[in-house]
Amino acid sequence: MTALFLLFGLVSPEIAQAAEPSAAHECESTELAKAKVTASVRLEHDDRTYTKVVSEFAVDVPETWPLAHDLLLSENSRRYISAMSCLSRGTQQGLDDEVDDERWSEWRAEHPSVTSQGGRVKVVYKAYGWVDNGFEIDVGVWRIAPVARDQWSVKLMVPAALHNALWEKVTVDPGRPGAQRAEPEPKTGDGATALVWRPGWMRQVRETGLVLQITGTPALAALPLFARDPAVAETPEELSVTVTTRPSWQRSWAAQGGQLPALALDLLGSMLWAGATSALLLTAYRRYRGRVGTPTNAQRRSLGNLRLWALATIPIYLLAQSDGVIEESVRQAGLFLFFDQQLAIRYGLALVCVVILLGFARPSSQIRWTAVVLSLLSLAAAVLMWTVVEPPTSYLISESHYGSLEMGLALQIAGSFCLVALLLLAIVAVAWRLATDGQLLPKSRRHPGLDRKLTVRTLLPTVLVVTVLMAVCFAVTEERNWQRATWLTDPVSPEYGADHRADFLWEAMWSVTYVDSWIIGYHGWLLTGVAVVAVLGTWRTFVSLSPLDDPADRLLFLAFFPLMIGLDVQNHLGIALLDSLWIPLYMLALYEMTALLAHRSVLAQPFEISQQPLATAVGPSARDKLLAKARSYREIHAELRRLDQGLFGDAPPERAALERKLEKLHDWDLISIPGAAPERLPTNVSVVDAALALGPRDDWWGNGVRGTRFALLPGSLAAALNTWAEWVRGEAWQNTLTDLIGLPGLTATLISWTATFAAAGFLLGALWRVLPGRRGASKAIPVAVAFAAPAALDGVIGWFTNEGATNLALQISTMLFVLTVTSIALDLDTFRGERRYWQSRFGLLLSIYQMRYYSLQVAYLIGQIIAIITIWQFFAEPDAVPSLSETPPDSP
Repeated sequence: MTALFLLFGLVSPEIAQAAEPSAAHECESTELAKAKVTASVRLEHDDRTYTKVVSEFAVDVPETWPLAHDLLLSENSRRYISAMSCLSRGTQQGLDDEVDDERWSEWRAEHPSVTSQGGRVKVVYKAYGWVDNGFEIDVGVWRIAPVARDQWSVKLMVPAALHNALWEKVTVDPGRPGAQRAEPEPKTGDGATALVWRPGWMRQVRETGLVLQITGTPALAALPLFARDPAVAETPEELSVTVTTRPSWQRSWAAQGGQLPALALDLLGSMLWAGATSALLLTAYRRYRGRVGTPTNAQRRSLGNLRLWALATIPIYLLAQSDGVIEESVRQAGLFLFFDQQLAIRYGLALVCVVILLGFARPSSQIRWTAVVLSLLSLAAAVLMWTVVEPPTSYLISESHYGSLEMGLALQIAGSFCLVALLLLAIVAVAWRLATDGQLLPKSRRHPGLDRKLTVRTLLPTVLVVTVLMAVCFAVTEERNWQRATWLTDPVSPEYGADHRADFLWEAMWSVTYVDSWIIGYHGWLLTGVAVVAVLGTWRTFVSLSPLDDPADRLLFLAFFPLMIGLDVQNHLGIALLDSLWIPLYMLALYEMTALLAHRSVLAQPFEISQQPLATAVGPSARDKLLAKARSYREIHAELRRLDQGLFGDAPPERAALERKLEKLHDWDLISIPGAAPERLPTNVSVVDAALALGPRDDWWGNGVRGTRFALLPGSLAAALNTWAEWVRGEAWQNTLTDLIGLPGLTATLISWTATFAAAGFLLGALWRVLPGRRGASKAIPVAVAFAAPAALDGVIGWFTNEGATNLALQISTMLFVLTVTSIALDLDTFRGERRYWQSRFGLLLSIYQMRYYSLQVAYLIGQIIAIITIWQFFAEPDAVPSLSETPPDSP
C-alpha cells in the first residue's frame, strides 16, 4: 500500500512534519492592533470567458507580535501555517462556525511574499479565482457569491485576529459596468469603476461599534456613512463589508456553466456537431454507392467503415459528454448522488462507449480477450468498493470511514487505471481498423503483400505505458491542487490525512469521465478524419484533375477541411452550441475559394488554336514531356541572360536562334493527325508554368501525399509554437499545472496541431492543379484565406461576447507560413529528377524560379516570419482558465 501511495504522489506532508512541535493555536491578536492592513479586489470581465477575481491583501505587523517571526519560516512549517492563518483566515463570530481552511476556488501564482524591515514584518498575499454562479468562492479575504442570476456580491471577510487592526485602505473595483450600489458612500474612487475607502475608516468602526455595509438593498443606499446598529453595537467584531454588482449578460451567462441549462446547451452543441458530421458521411456514402462499376475489397471495407463510423459517432459522443447533464438533473430533482451512484454512472457510460468502439474495430481475439480482462478488473474493483469498502457518501469524512479509505483508494486507482487503459485500447483499435482498411499503412514486412496486424504484444505495453504516464501526471496535478487548496490546514490534524485520501478517491473516480470526454469529445475528430482519408484514397479516380471533380469525392473532401484543418474555435460563453456552425462555413469557404478562382489556374487556360483547357493534356506522358521542355526552356533563358551580360566568347549564339527554340517549345501535339498544325500553349503560360501546375505526382492523391510529407517539418515547428502559446505562455502554464488533464492535454495539442498542419499540406497538394497562381507561394494563399475566413467570423462573435481571441491571429499566420513552405517544397519536388545535376537544392530552386521569382519568395517568407514574431510578442497572451467543472465546491 505504501508503494502505491508513493507511485501516485500521495505521501502526505503530515508524515514528515509529525515530529514538529505543536504551533500555538491562539493568534495573540492583542499586538495586532498595531498592524496596518490594506485590501483590494478587482473583477476583470473584458476579453475573457469567465470573470476573473484578482485579490491583493497586505498586512504590516510589528515584530512584537508573538507569531511575527513564524512568518519567516518555511511555507511547510506548521508555525508558518498557524501564523499565516491568523492573518488571512479565521472565523467571524455570528457569521461562520468553522475555520475557512480549504479553498478549492482560490489560485495563487506563488506563496505570499514576506519581508522583514525596520522592526516590522510585511505580508503581501495575492490570489485570484473565477466567478461561478454554482457556488460562492473565497479569494484572499473576499467572498464572491451569486445574489441572483444577474447579480454578484463581493464581501470582505475580515479575519478575526485583525478586527482591531488599522485598515488603511480598502479598494473594490467591480469592473464595468461598475458597482450597482455602494453603502456606505466611498470617499473617493480610482479610475472608472473602483471604489476606495481611505485610511482610518475601520479604526472608526472599531472605536464606535459601527457596522459598515456596501449592499444592493435600495433601502440602505440612503444611510449615512457610519450608521450605528443597536443590535450589534456591543460586538464590533461582527463587521461585514459587502459589495453588489450586476455584470454584463455575457459574463453572467458564462458563470452559469455548471447549471443545468448551460450543460444541456453544451451537450446539444456537441450532438449537433456529431449529427452534422454523421449526415455528411452518410450522404457521401450514398454517393459512392451510386458509382458505376464493381468496387474492390479495399473500397468496400473503407466505405463500410465510413458508414458504421457515421452511425457510431452520435452515441459515442452522447455517452462521453452526457454525465454532467445526468448528474445535474438528478441534483435538480433534489437528490444527492452518493459515491457508489456516481461510480456506477461514470463507469457504466465509459464501458458502453468501449463496447461500441470495440464493436466497430472488430479486433483480433487476443485483443478482445485483453479488453474483457481489463473490463472484469475494473468491474471487480467497483463491486468491491460497493460491498467490502464503505466509501464516503459526501465530501465530508466521518471517523467510520478512516479505516476503509486506504483500501478504497487502492481499489479505485486500480479500477480507474484499468478502465482508462481499456478506453485507450479501444481508440487505438478503431484507428488501426480505419487505417488498414483504407490502405493508409505500409504492408507487412514479415508477410509481404498482407496488411499489418495489431497484436497484443505491441498494443498492450504501449497502452499501459501511456496510461501510467497519464496516471502519474494526474496524481502529481491532484497532489498539487490539494496542497493549493489546503495550504493553511494543519497537516498533522487527525482529519487531514483522511480528507487527503478521500479527495484523491473522488478524483480517481472522476478521472474516467475526464479521460473519456477528453479523448472522444476533443480528439474524436482525428478518427473521423482517418475514415474520410481512407475512403478518398481507395475510391479516387486517376483521371480526375482534383477531388472536386467527382460529386462524391467533392462532398467528402470539403468535409475533410473543417474536420481536420478547420480551426478549433472556442466555445463561446462556455458552451459548444455554435460548434456545428463551422462545418458548413469551412466547406463553403473552401469551395468558394476554389470554384471562384478556378478559371485563374494555369491548367484552366485554353490552348491557342483549339481553345481547349490545358487540363485536357495532363497525364504521365504529358508530364514527362513538359518537364523536358521546361528544362530546355530554363537553359535557353540562361543562355539569353549570359548573352545580355556579354559572357560568351568570340562566337556568341544568335538571339534569333535562341528565340526560335523558345517558340518551338510552346508547340504541343494535342492530337496526332498527320499534316495537322501543332497546338500552341497559351501565350501567357510558359512550359515551366505548365510543369509546375501539374505538381510532383501524376494525380491529385499523389500530390496530396507529397504535400503531407513536406508539411510535417514546418508543421511540427508551428505546432510547437501554437501549443506553447495555448498551454505554456503567461498564465497558461499555471493552468496547465493545475488542470488534471493539463500535461496530457499539452502533448495531445502538440500532436493535434501537427496532424492539422499535415492535413493542410494534403489539402494543398490535392487541390494543386486547380489553384490559381504560377508559383507555389501564390497557390497557398486561397487555402489560407479559406482557413482564415471562418476564423475571422469567430473573432467577430468573440467581439460580440466580449471574449478574447488572442491566439487567433497567431494560428492563422502559422497556417499561412506552413502552406507557403509546403508549396515551395512541392515546386522543388516537381523537378526532383534534376536534383543529381545540382550541387544543392538551393541551386535547383534558383533555376526553377529564375532568381527574380525566388527573391520575391524570400521576401514573402521573411515578411511572414516577422508577422508571426510580432503577433507572438504583442497578441498571443492566452486567457487561461482552469476547468471550472472539475473544481470541487468548498462545501458539500
